[in-house]
Amino acid sequence: MTSLWFWKKWPITYQRAWYFVAAIFVLSIVFLWSSYFTGVDAVINWDTVDNQNIVESTVHTFSVGPFELNVPGDNYLLSQYYNGSKIIPNLFASYLFLTVIMLCAIILLTVFSTLERFWYFVAMALFILFVVSLRLEVLNILGWRNQIPTIATLVLFGGMSFFFNRIKPETSLIIRFFSFVAIASVLAVVITFFSGVEFPMLHLAVTAYTPGLVITVLFIFTIAHEIIASFVFLASQGNSKSFLHLFIITSIYLVNVFITYMHEAGLIDWNFIYLNIYLVLTIAAILGIWGFKNRQPLYQNIFSFDPFGGYMIVAFGTICFITIGYLIANGNDPALRVVRDAVVFSQFGYGLIFFIYIVSNFTGLLGQNLNVHKVLYRPTRMPYFTFRFAGLIAVLAFVFYSNWKEYVYHSFSGFYNNIGDLYTLLDKKGIAEAYYEQGRSYGFQNHRSNYTLGKIKTIKNDLERAQYNYGLANGKQPTPYSIANEANLFLWRKDVFKAKAIDQEGIHLFPDNGELYTNLGFIYGKLHNLDSAVAALSEARKYAATKNIAEANFFALMANELIPVNADSILQNFGSTSNATISNAMALATVFDQNFSNTPDFTEVKKLDLPTATLLNNYIVRNTKTVDSTFIANTEKIIEDSINLDYKEALKAPLAAAYYHKGNVTKALSILAEMAAFSHSYTGKFNYIMGLWSLEQGNAELAASYFDYAIEYGFTNAKLYKAIALSEAHLMNDALIAWDTVAQSKDANQVEIANRMKRILTASNMVGFNDSEKYQYCRYKLGVRDSIQLKNILAGIENTNYKAKALLDKTQRAFDLGETTLAIQYFNQISGLELTNEKLYKDIQYMELRMLASRKEVRALANQINEGVDFDQAHFLDKTLYTALLNVMSGDTLNAAKNFEIVGTYNPYYVEGLIAAAEYFREHSPDRLKAYSLLADAIQINNSSVKLLKAYATEAIRIGFDEYAIGALQRVEEIESRR
Repeated sequence: MTSLWFWKKWPITYQRAWYFVAAIFVLSIVFLWSSYFTGVDAVINWDTVDNQNIVESTVHTFSVGPFELNVPGDNYLLSQYYNGSKIIPNLFASYLFLTVIMLCAIILLTVFSTLERFWYFVAMALFILFVVSLRLEVLNILGWRNQIPTIATLVLFGGMSFFFNRIKPETSLIIRFFSFVAIASVLAVVITFFSGVEFPMLHLAVTAYTPGLVITVLFIFTIAHEIIASFVFLASQGNSKSFLHLFIITSIYLVNVFITYMHEAGLIDWNFIYLNIYLVLTIAAILGIWGFKNRQPLYQNIFSFDPFGGYMIVAFGTICFITIGYLIANGNDPALRVVRDAVVFSQFGYGLIFFIYIVSNFTGLLGQNLNVHKVLYRPTRMPYFTFRFAGLIAVLAFVFYSNWKEYVYHSFSGFYNNIGDLYTLLDKKGIAEAYYEQGRSYGFQNHRSNYTLGKIKTIKNDLERAQYNYGLANGKQPTPYSIANEANLFLWRKDVFKAKAIDQEGIHLFPDNGELYTNLGFIYGKLHNLDSAVAALSEARKYAATKNIAEANFFALMANELIPVNADSILQNFGSTSNATISNAMALATVFDQNFSNTPDFTEVKKLDLPTATLLNNYIVRNTKTVDSTFIANTEKIIEDSINLDYKEALKAPLAAAYYHKGNVTKALSILAEMAAFSHSYTGKFNYIMGLWSLEQGNAELAASYFDYAIEYGFTNAKLYKAIALSEAHLMNDALIAWDTVAQSKDANQVEIANRMKRILTASNMVGFNDSEKYQYCRYKLGVRDSIQLKNILAGIENTNYKAKALLDKTQRAFDLGETTLAIQYFNQISGLELTNEKLYKDIQYMELRMLASRKEVRALANQINEGVDFDQAHFLDKTLYTALLNVMSGDTLNAAKNFEIVGTYNPYYVEGLIAAAEYFREHSPDRLKAYSLLADAIQINNSSVKLLKAYATEAIRIGFDEYAIGALQRVEEIESRR
């Protein structure tokens, strides 16, 4: 036990120093293993690549004559997949590496200052070599780009060391150590504040790479035989067959080391548990502390192990582990290859020769089952030096067999990677790229250089060369990041099958990686391979890091492929709160008109991200007709905030639809017109929607002009809808030309509609027409005053619904032209018809109320409403107008003004409300131009209403704008000539 806790015999001061040095040693080991388990995740993370698709749903359906038209809404589907980020150099690892290696250098210098003459000068020569290798001249300290900083540093440390060694040799170890620490601290301050370069400490970390790597390899060689030596200790504990036990254990170990070497060299790839090289090194290093103590007879003429030898071996071991941890933490795999092969080669070479050394010197003792470990370094035949020399030859044999130049090149490659990182932090991208290219050329197929170059070239859109670099990165040391990035490059270049093959190979290499499963699911979706896509996404759901994106992609896949799964039920089963997942599930439910119970809360939303913006869009599209004014106002505030500029264009379109269905047609058209003017992607879509809205509001001529823009942008159904609009506007020649165009369509249904409409529009009699076609003839061919011909045609229509619709059409047209008497005559003919269409019955009710309101028969209007008329959202302005009229009748001018303000500004096509509001404000507003302004603003949009134009002309004359009035009346004549 005493030999195990050897430091217990030291003076208390030396014990405390030992605990300090040992703590640094343990810290370096912990750092190595934490870096090992973190892997390249320390410098690379996953970026998500967003892929948005649009799937249309029907927001609103309305009828125009015999045609039923659908107003579409864009539901956004957000799919995401993973791409490896750029490498971010691990600053913590760099600073820790520099701090620990400098601290160990001071510890070693402290030990060196205690050595005797020759060995002191040898040790100081090594220390000088270490300081020179730091290349302090590159720091440009105080403007010096020469050797002055290096000389000054050597003078300070060397002078202090010489003072302790020759002048004050009795100085305690602690004072020596803190004296060197004080010098180092002063130098650190000078370097930090007076260097002429940015990040001077990182410059030192880069230059410390070389001595760190050299010391690491030397330390690996020094402790290479310690595991075999421990086998001697274990075998000597038995009572019999010590040699046999030693032979068996050693043989098994060396065979495993050799198999590990063949695996590292790429010669075998068995389903075998290989030795963990860093575990072997850790065990050997820990055993090496006691082994170095046991070797004291070999170096006791230089210094004793207690305590100086102990401090020295632990300091060297600390440098070894902190260097390897630093390399792992920065993913510097070419340098790590040197380290790993050094461990394997030395374990086998030195281990094999050491076994021969044991056999040569201690076979007899082992045969007698004596404790050979106690005399292990007191050889009788084969000297210890011979073992070291022969072991070195054995290691060099491996090195030369494996092409020794590669280890030199890989060492250079690791160095250039470090410099590249430094210049990346300095934001000197061109220089950094040049160094990474150097690292790539010296370290063939190294991951670090090639991955970084792949990212750089991808950013430059040089995808072909980036693909080459990722291919090299995946050659020997692939990571999930490099595999994903190479696959994504093929995906972006439309080679989806190659991308799939690479991801599949990646999953074979990394079967527990959720990101690769997510990417594979996305790729299968691109190939429309639903079963495989769902299977891959199901695997991705098993990992917490990828669960949300996998679930979001599942719903996006179902919606893209129009698979009618129950979105609400599956979402509840997933239990996801991810905005992307909820958004995609909501879009799926909307497309298939399913119930959806999840109601997001946007009250706290200020800054949008893509998933939140997508969810907000899909929520508005789904609830266009039901969202309240408060929600609309809050949403507009969010959209108009400059921090959400990226999402403004996409979100204003559904917001416009929400305004439209709240009755504020003016606001809705204003938003879409603005977006159509500035949008690069959605101009055709916005004009298409404005055309549908204009057609529903009765301005067919304006609708046709909007559809012209939509046709120019190749929008679906725009030609058909333009033909309908021209027919509704009674522009027959233009309508026939438009229907001829539709007849050339590849859509058989549209061709059939076009041919039927052409026959109706060119017909001179009703021979061969069915009831539907007779109704259409009445709607499109007969003028509003062709009452006799209408009567004759109605006599031949058997379906009373069609009769009622024809009469209602003529009532509406006469009413719009201001011919109220004629409208009443048509309307009265509807009375007595037995109707089976509930919607038609309600339309007739609404028409009656509009005529009563226009004649100011307020009491009759109130009585009719009280008989049970329901006002849905589409008739919000009707209800508001009637309320305003009742307010006037009851003397409630305050509410009357509020309601007339709404009906006078919300919808330029709601002519009755506009005229009533203008009449009210003419009498009650102190603003003399209030009534005129309402009408003038309305005709800027709706210049096809005869009643509105006449009302405007009357108001313009009253104000004194006679020229404007003449222009309006000329427009009235033009419209009436067509009707």
